[in-house]
Formats: sequence, C-alpha cells, structure tokens
Amino acid sequence: MSIPGLTEEVTAEILKIFGNEASKSAEVSPIVEKALITAMQDARERCINVVHGCCSEDQDLAHKIAREIEQKEIALIANLSSMR
Repeated sequence: MSIPGLTEEVTAEILKIFGNEASKSAEVSPIVEKALITAMQDARERCINVVHGCCSEDQDLAHKIAREIEQKEIALIANLSSMR
C-alpha cells in the first residue's frame, strides 16, 4: 500500500475514534504521514545494517562471480565477433 493511501486509512481510523471532524483531517494527516515515513526510514536503515553486518563474505563472493561472468561474456563476444 502507498504512503498516501495508508495515511488516509490511518487518519480516518483516528478521526473515527475522536469524532469524525473533517476539519481535523488536515491537521492529523501530515502527522500520520510523517510518522509513517520516519518508521519506514528507520526500518530500512536497520535492514541495511543487518545486511552489511552478516553478508560481507557473500558480497565478496558475489563480486568475484560477477567479475568472472563479465570476463566470460567479454571472451564470448570477442569469439563471436571474430567468427563473422
């Protein structure tokens, strides 16, 4: 779900609890949106830290494999080009 959609949904729930005043929606909605964005950014940072902390060996292996694949692709293209 998108942030604007989720913001609308949460704002509607909050207003339902405290009285359905449409005038308050303009005040509540930015607060909810800011809280959602902050929570998502914090979660993203935690995920990045976990990935960097636990997978550094895997990253090295992935880079080595990627280099090998790239070298083999270059060799293949060179061989195919010379066959023309």
